[in-house]
Amino acid sequence: MPHRGNGNVRPVQRPACITGIGVVSALGCSPRAFRDALLSGCSGIAPITAFDTSRCRSKLGAPLKDFEPTRWMSPLKLRRMDQTGRLAVIATREALEDAAYRMVQTGDDRMGVVLGTYTAGGPATSEFLMALLEGGPTGAPALLFSSTVGNAPASLAALEYKLRGPNSTISQKECSGLAAVATAADLLAEGRARAVVAGGVDALFAVFFQVHDRFGVLAAAAGDVPEGSRPFDRRRNGFVLGEGGFGLVLEADASARARGARIYGAVLGVGASSAAVPLNAWPSDPRVLARTMRLALDEAGVDAADVAAIYASANSTTVLDHAEADAIAAVFGTRDVLVTSIKGATGECAASGAAACAAALLCGEAGLVAPTAGLTEPDPTCAHLRIPTTATPLPGRFILVNSFASGGATYSVVLAVGDVG
Repeated sequence: MPHRGNGNVRPVQRPACITGIGVVSALGCSPRAFRDALLSGCSGIAPITAFDTSRCRSKLGAPLKDFEPTRWMSPLKLRRMDQTGRLAVIATREALEDAAYRMVQTGDDRMGVVLGTYTAGGPATSEFLMALLEGGPTGAPALLFSSTVGNAPASLAALEYKLRGPNSTISQKECSGLAAVATAADLLAEGRARAVVAGGVDALFAVFFQVHDRFGVLAAAAGDVPEGSRPFDRRRNGFVLGEGGFGLVLEADASARARGARIYGAVLGVGASSAAVPLNAWPSDPRVLARTMRLALDEAGVDAADVAAIYASANSTTVLDHAEADAIAAVFGTRDVLVTSIKGATGECAASGAAACAAALLCGEAGLVAPTAGLTEPDPTCAHLRIPTTATPLPGRFILVNSFASGGATYSVVLAVGDVG
């Protein structure tokens, strides 16, 4: 039960416990590697080598580190999946194993999969169509055709592990991963599943990167400002595209306790809203973002005064960073709540919200808040925020995670670190 600042206590209705975390990221391919890199201030931002960027303004991304999929799957299976499918299947496996969730050979009718993605279907479609145009029907790789649909990664994960509960794919651009976590929590609250693997997957590929570069939204070198991701920094000039797979096992409280599961924490409340903005524009009105945060806090029964840290959506774009900073001030007032963003280390993608949840819980388990990588010259307009640049003690157990998308979708989730029992 969360403690409210005025001394009252509001019962949480069936909190969604998080019992497993799977990570495939630019900071490493295990929860521990991801956590340790974040806490040490490391960044996964690096030059892109998987495809040619010579004609692009931007040259950097946050590509996967130490990712060799044959560690997890046979080459024969890998041939039948594109990169987003591989990320989904592997992140799901890692999360299930971390949760020590016992899978029976006949499968599980009460465990589902909800994945958020922006790029699923894109890499396979791009490769399939190029081969079709260049070589005709006989030159198109038939094995890739099934991966051209956006719901393929979630379906592949369910088929691989015989998870026959609800299966959904959410594509709300950059907030897709957090939307998936929120949806999974709702499924558990409604009793439609006993457990759900939820999270986000995205893969960097040439056409996707080149289109963003053509729009001029990516960070690029300008004068004495080097290219990079700098949330809340005075010199920020755009975001860096990332990729990865992040899976979280969300489990009904009774199920987690019955099997004696380790509990990283719980989802206590969800807020979802939207901003009326032009196509592809970042939300600029802090009132919308503040409303989304308040919705999550209200559902969780947690006062703003009790929130120890915020894992922000800030991604190194001037509009979003500024709007979120003002929204945080509107909700939390002058108190010095810790505010961080992991996107200086991992870049921006549809998996970012799920990655922030994983970061909040993994670092929170260690009693710490991850620093904001890339921040060296704080923007004066964000001066009212307490933004750590080194690992900092977490002064409480409630954490707010934000994820706001270009186009206007907004999600916030309240997490409790540790066992809520």
